[in-house]
Amino acid sequence: MASPAVRARWARPFASFALGAALLVPVGANAQTPPTVPSGPSSSPAASPPQADALFAEGRELLERGKYFEACAKLSRSEELAPAVGTLLNLAYCYEQLGKLRSAMDAYLEAERLANTAGETKRAAFAKERYAAVEPRAPKLIVRVVPPEAPGLEVRRNDTLIAKQDLDHAVAVDPQDYLISASAPGYAAWKGAVIVRGEGAVLTVVVPPLEPISAAPAPVAPPPPSPSLGARRIAALGFGAVGALALGAGVGVGLAAKSRYDDASSHCDATGCDDSGVSIKKGAAAQGNLATVLVAVGVLTGATGVYLWIVGAPQEKPDKHDKRDKHDKPARSVRLDVSPFGTSLGGSF
Repeated sequence: MASPAVRARWARPFASFALGAALLVPVGANAQTPPTVPSGPSSSPAASPPQADALFAEGRELLERGKYFEACAKLSRSEELAPAVGTLLNLAYCYEQLGKLRSAMDAYLEAERLANTAGETKRAAFAKERYAAVEPRAPKLIVRVVPPEAPGLEVRRNDTLIAKQDLDHAVAVDPQDYLISASAPGYAAWKGAVIVRGEGAVLTVVVPPLEPISAAPAPVAPPPPSPSLGARRIAALGFGAVGALALGAGVGVGLAAKSRYDDASSHCDATGCDDSGVSIKKGAAAQGNLATVLVAVGVLTGATGVYLWIVGAPQEKPDKHDKRDKHDKPARSVRLDVSPFGTSLGGSF
């Protein structure tokens, strides 16, 4: 377990960013060799919790072995228990290797603040230098609000409220999927999705003017169902709704599985995948199987609804002017064929 005295040294908390390619060569196209860090005392408390020291030591070992997902988790927890400049710099470097450049920027910024508070000018200058190097590489997201702006408008990125001064400006974000939502009292809410990928990418989401909600009319008792609709057609509508929901869910889960599978590529190379890559691929395969089942259920249920709708059509009343024998008129027939290759309808109507 690392002691506070060990964490106080630059050679241990950040390995001077000079362990060399044999230990700290980042994986991926955007890998970079860490620069040398100036030495100096640590701003960590004189007696940090033993658990924080243990987590830090484990995180450093994982970082040197290139296991960045696990390393970031250990270092983040250590920083929560005992904030320290060295821990933050290691964590920021770890985030860089994962491509989470906005998270790296935040960690460097906090490290600079702590170093300045402790009077550690060299470490503060280093954190500031790394922040400036990472900021241009981070993807940016612009959320633009089209006027007129509804009174009391609130715009959120996932669950985070976007400050007014950040609207219409490029804001650095981590690469992931975002849900942009806008709401205001008395107005219908709006939502939109955006997928952020690629270093230096700049994407824009346009929030349209919100529609005011009109006063709700007095409740009116629903009219009784039309006698001509029939039980079969009522059932057909139910099957159709379930089929549409299943198809939509299947497509959504399928897209999520595809995105998750693509994320695994950063953990794989010609020799295979690391533990994280294997876990991500397994999760993507499970999602893909679920998507296949949902789509199959949607197709079969929708076809059943179409079948019931056709056979449930009201019978035509005989025309008194039609002199043809009723046996001369072709009978209505419907056939539903289901096979492993699809579903089809046939017959005469």
